[in-house]
Amino acid sequence: MDTKEFRSLIKTELKPVLNELGFIGTNHHFIKRTNDHYIFTLVIQANKYGGSCIMELGVHLDFLLDEKNSNITVYDCEFRQRIQPKKSFISKLFKNNAEIWHEYGEDEEQAKQSIASMKSLFVSQGMDYFNQFKNFPNPLLTIDIEEIKKRSKRLEQLGAPLDLRLVLLISKTHLYLGNKKDAKKYADWGLKNIGRATLLIKEFEGVLQEV
Repeated sequence: MDTKEFRSLIKTELKPVLNELGFIGTNHHFIKRTNDHYIFTLVIQANKYGGSCIMELGVHLDFLLDEKNSNITVYDCEFRQRIQPKKSFISKLFKNNAEIWHEYGEDEEQAKQSIASMKSLFVSQGMDYFNQFKNFPNPLLTIDIEEIKKRSKRLEQLGAPLDLRLVLLISKTHLYLGNKKDAKKYADWGLKNIGRATLLIKEFEGVLQEV
């Protein structure tokens, strides 16, 4: 089965469940806009070699958008995480870190079985992931610079961007909320530790111009 055929089945087998959960979309890009500034996204990404796909989730903030990028996808999101079946005991034992992709199968019946597995995975692990982002500005303003420097397990679970990008995001969130002192603190730290991320200089300076 090819990607086009598989996506036609996603529309009939998976899309209705996503719609019930508040997501809208076609056959591989889906989005849910919450009333809490968070935007949830899902992409069912086809394997470039064909025959399989994987689900990737993204979370973004509505106040970071403008009219030019209002049609946001996972690839535009600050927070991103792939979800996949849990690895077997043998895989863990031999430290097999290879990702598990969902096979299209040889026929419609096998494809439907694969989609049923994807559906179950999204309803459980996928929604658990999104549920980390509620009661804005949490969890953003519970993240401090020390945790960012250590790259805690929680940041991995959030699919958070790397240090400077995350510091910039927190700085912009403080600015949006009117916490100018905190916005400045994070922006100052970002500029002092900019390293090779020179493309972020203007963004940090933009925050400082507004505090």
